[in-house]
Amino acid sequence: MDKVLLGKQLRQIRIEKGLSQEKLSELVFISPRQMCLIENGNSYPSLDTFVRIAEILEIDINKFFSINSSENDNIRTSIIDMVKGLDRKKLPLLKDIIVAVDCH
Repeated sequence: MDKVLLGKQLRQIRIEKGLSQEKLSELVFISPRQMCLIENGNSYPSLDTFVRIAEILEIDINKFFSINSSENDNIRTSIIDMVKGLDRKKLPLLKDIIVAVDCH
């Protein structure tokens, strides 16, 4: 997830919940400066901090990491179009890349 987008979303939810940046940072056990860096997109929160923020703001952290199915469909279509236009000599390389990325 993009740091700037994450920060903007967290700031918006914090404001909607009526919390100041200082109060949220106090509840999360981080400095106000660190909270400012997170909300401005200059820093990612640690996983522990992110979980505490989500608990305090009563948000589901999964929404920050999920891509909806229509986005997936668009991505798949775009990839298929790129593959269709690819030189046949490059197909084995593409296959190797996909296998390397998809190592379970």
